[in-house]
Amino acid sequence: MSLRRSLPAVLAAVALALVAPPERAPAAPEAPPSVTIAYQPGIGYSTLIVVRQLGALEKRFPGTKFDWKVLTNGDAIRDGIIAGQIQIGAGGNGPFLIGWDRGVGYKLIAPMNVMNLWMVARADEPNIKTLKDIPPNAKIGMPSPDAVQAISLRKAAQEMFGDPHKFDNNIVAIQHPLGVQAMAAKQLELHMSSPPFQQQEVEAGGHVVFRSFLAFGRSTFNSVYTTDNFAKQYPVFVSYLYGQLRDATNMLKNNPDQAADLLSKDSDGKTPAARFRGWITSRDVSWDMTPHAFLVTAAFMKEIGMLNKVPANIREIELPLLKGAGD
Repeated sequence: MSLRRSLPAVLAAVALALVAPPERAPAAPEAPPSVTIAYQPGIGYSTLIVVRQLGALEKRFPGTKFDWKVLTNGDAIRDGIIAGQIQIGAGGNGPFLIGWDRGVGYKLIAPMNVMNLWMVARADEPNIKTLKDIPPNAKIGMPSPDAVQAISLRKAAQEMFGDPHKFDNNIVAIQHPLGVQAMAAKQLELHMSSPPFQQQEVEAGGHVVFRSFLAFGRSTFNSVYTTDNFAKQYPVFVSYLYGQLRDATNMLKNNPDQAADLLSKDSDGKTPAARFRGWITSRDVSWDMTPHAFLVTAAFMKEIGMLNKVPANIREIELPLLKGAGD
């Protein structure tokens, strides 16, 4: 009798077990516990600086600790990403392509701008008017031998002299602000940097000898990038960052006064907003999230031995967020 009485209860328990939903695995975190974002000096990083000043990432992901670092060049950022100390980097296409080639797993989140980079000669070097006038012992400052400045110079040297490495021994690796000081102290004959440093040197009496657009045409200068693994692990975070970069780009293009105020705030007021506004709206500066000239630059770098392979297409080096745009 007891068995017959308990049977309905057993059957009911079995039925409940069959229809009960399985336990769900814990949701993957939208962002990691900490994120280090590294960029370099100059208004070429204004898009990221605007994002930083607005604090949008910190508000959206309050459980994440954000560390913003300003490093000297793209090589240092690449080393930090390889070591797992940096999750988001920003820099020129040269170090980015080298990292991609070496298996770092780089993917573009979004380019930030297109800028024409100038090589400036000191005021007391009036005879250096073109690349043909550069003396054999002249020192040319730039961020690194892998920087976009160096690659542009090699492209021009190949076309002008048939030797892309003609000026390799002239290159002095130096970060932009120190390069400006070195020019003033007559420790460099020439300096190839970026806005606003190149404008400051011309204002001090220097003159332009070479422009990067002569090498590869209208080219992306700086981009924000991460690794494919990080993007796949934290798609919500990366997508949100992309959206903030887009909003900052629109501000730089359509509301330069607001952007200039934020950039001045980032400099602790040392540089007036009006000065920043002039720089971010100058003729050789545009804010553009489409990749430009990556593939032609990669082809040249492989031709001269800086890369072992080149991307088959632009999608190979960018995240799906960019939808295959660019070249």
